[in-house]
Amino acid sequence: VPGGMHTLEVQGVAKLLRRMVRNLLENARRYGAAAPDADDAGIVLSLRSDKQQVLLTVCDNGPGVPPEWRERIFEPFFRLPGASERVGGVGLGLALVKSIVERHGGRVWCSDCGQGGACFYVTFASN
Repeated sequence: VPGGMHTLEVQGVAKLLRRMVRNLLENARRYGAAAPDADDAGIVLSLRSDKQQVLLTVCDNGPGVPPEWRERIFEPFFRLPGASERVGGVGLGLALVKSIVERHGGRVWCSDCGQGGACFYVTFASN
C-alpha cells in the first residue's frame, strides 16, 4: 500500500493471536447480524500503529453493549441478559479474547460505535 503500513509486528503466539481476531470477528458477525437489516458489510476491522502501540479495532452494526455490561462480557460464561440460545455462543469467546490479549501484555475493552453497534479495541506494544 503506497504510503501505508507494509508490516506491523506484535510479539506472540501466532495461533493464539489468530484465534483472538477470529473470535472478535465471529462475535461481530453473530451479534451484528442480530440487528434489523444488518449484514456482514457492517463489520469493520482496522489495524494501526501509534508510536509504540498497535491498535486493533473490530466494530459492528448490531445493537451494541450497554455500558453497565461492557466489562462483564469478558467474564467466562457471561451473556447479555436476553441473549437467546439461537444466536449461539456460550459466553467463552470474549473471555478467551481477554485471556489471549492479557497473555500478550495487551489490553481489550468495548465501547459503542457512535452510530449503534459495538466496537472492540485491543492494544499491544509494537516491536
